[in-house]
Amino acid sequence: MKLGTKINYALVVVTVAVLTVAFSIIVKIEADTARKQVLNDAEVSADIFHDEIERMFKQIRDQQIRLQNTVDDLASVDGVVYIKVLGVDGINVATSRRELIGVMDNERSVTLIQEVVKNGSIPDVLKDKGTFYEIERRIPIHLVYNDDSSEIIYVIEVEVETLSKRTDDIEQSRKLLHAISSSIEPIARSIVQTRLEDIDSIQKITDSVVQLGKVDKSDEFGFYHDFIVADSNMNIVANTGHEKDEYEHDLPEYNKYREDVLSGKLAESYHTRTHEGHDIIARIKPIMLEVDGKNKIVGIKEVHILTSAYTNKITVLKLRMLGIGIVFTAVLVIVLAIILRREVVIPITKYSEVAKKIADGDLSQTVEHISNDEIGQFGHVFNTMVGSLRELDKLKSDFISVAAHQLRTPLSGVKWVLKLLLDGDLGAINEDQKGMLKRGYETNEKMIQLVNDLLNVSRIENGKFGYKFEKNDFMKLISTLIENTVLPSKARNIDVRLENRAGIIPDFMFDPEKLLIALQNIVDNAMKYTLPGGRVTIVLERQGDYIEVRVTDTGVGIPKADIAKLFSKFFRAANVIHLQTDGSGLGLFIVKSIIMRHGGQIWVDSEEGKGTTFTIVVPVVEGLIPKDGVTPQVVAPVAQVAVAPSEPAVS
Repeated sequence: MKLGTKINYALVVVTVAVLTVAFSIIVKIEADTARKQVLNDAEVSADIFHDEIERMFKQIRDQQIRLQNTVDDLASVDGVVYIKVLGVDGINVATSRRELIGVMDNERSVTLIQEVVKNGSIPDVLKDKGTFYEIERRIPIHLVYNDDSSEIIYVIEVEVETLSKRTDDIEQSRKLLHAISSSIEPIARSIVQTRLEDIDSIQKITDSVVQLGKVDKSDEFGFYHDFIVADSNMNIVANTGHEKDEYEHDLPEYNKYREDVLSGKLAESYHTRTHEGHDIIARIKPIMLEVDGKNKIVGIKEVHILTSAYTNKITVLKLRMLGIGIVFTAVLVIVLAIILRREVVIPITKYSEVAKKIADGDLSQTVEHISNDEIGQFGHVFNTMVGSLRELDKLKSDFISVAAHQLRTPLSGVKWVLKLLLDGDLGAINEDQKGMLKRGYETNEKMIQLVNDLLNVSRIENGKFGYKFEKNDFMKLISTLIENTVLPSKARNIDVRLENRAGIIPDFMFDPEKLLIALQNIVDNAMKYTLPGGRVTIVLERQGDYIEVRVTDTGVGIPKADIAKLFSKFFRAANVIHLQTDGSGLGLFIVKSIIMRHGGQIWVDSEEGKGTTFTIVVPVVEGLIPKDGVTPQVVAPVAQVAVAPSEPAVS
């Protein structure tokens, strides 16, 4: 992976991580704010009508107090035993026995009330008490005055005593019963009518609260799902859903919250739950009135706040933040990538290219366009290092040049003396002496070749190798190359073949001496590192404006790790050392220099243990040959011409 790609990935990861943390904090803060805002708005909108709800409860309470006071006044009249005003469900609404208020009456009384509701009235009960009677009467109170067909809303149960059993005393007691009924009936009817009016008003209030909260049960962004008002007996007075029996079907655990608020155990209930398929927050608050100088809980106000009122806002916020984050990340990464590419990646890429050329042996390279930052300081250090390497290389080259020149004269003298001895010009020698002298002569020849290689390297590095470019016959050079391989190939039992697929090659500009040195070195190496019985194939092909020479052997091959260093000075692959072949490690350096000077290229493909192919391309067009030792950018040949028939193998 390239450095620029790594930096871009790092930028993306770091930016995303930072933005994720930042946005998470922002979303959390905004979520808490949105939640508090919704709960506060819901509470405020509900509290707007709290006083009105309490006023209506107070109005109903005042009517009940008035009814109770009337019952108390009537109960104090002589002859009255007791008075009860009961609901049709048998609950004591007002009674002369105050301890029974709000309590279900006895079973007999409830049964008789049901009979009154069913039949409209029942006969008086006359109890004989010896010297007087007790008259027990149950009087129905209809919702509409003087309309016996209207709904019975209360039943008055009264018991009076007669003074005696005389008819006039009994009649007088019956008049008292009628007076009691006439006094209680309008107040009781007023209570119900007021209650109905107030319930209707409270229902409208709950509906108003819904509208104030912009709530619709299909509206996911509203405050409320339900707004409920109930009395002290947990009878629903008003509900946004108009469901008066909702508490009866609710779970006991939730009714327990309501009971605890009504009993005063909890000042307020606040819990989350799922209700009618919606996630809600249920808040239950008491409705309180001042009774006898003390605050008394007379009902509850319950609101169901939809959690979606703020969770959906949070979701929208998250989506917005995600969009902003993506855009911000993209812009930031692009900007930073451009800056880093310009300030870091491009300079490092240039430094890498220069370093690669230096690694290939071109110590003339330097880093240019140096900035004043750390990258620039690295460039200065790099140039200083290259300068030091250049100086060391020059010292080494100078030393090699001087040493080679100094060695050449004595080695030539030794060669001349050994030649005279071997030829017998200095006297007869026996076979043992001749063998020893021959080995010395061959070793001396290798030393002379090494000195020549060193001198050639020195001349190449100093630009004094002395090229002579002329139009020449390339096939003549190839013929010379093949002739030079005949004896060595036979000696090593190696089959050397030539395949000419280039057809007729026109004369072109090249230095035959130098180019032969290069090609001969490649072929000699192929034979040297191929075991007896192997093959070396030389293939000629025309590739557009280039002639391509491929030398393929079936030798030991080159390790992949060594291929990059193959054209360096003094380098020899590790796997050929055991073959004990002689070599200076300078040949391929010289070959590459010669090919590059001809405007060509050389590369190698090899598989260890199977063989190696050296490919050389040189231009046949004069304009592609560099002048004054400057090597141009060589374009790899792509075009191929017709393939000529292969020539017979030469061995």
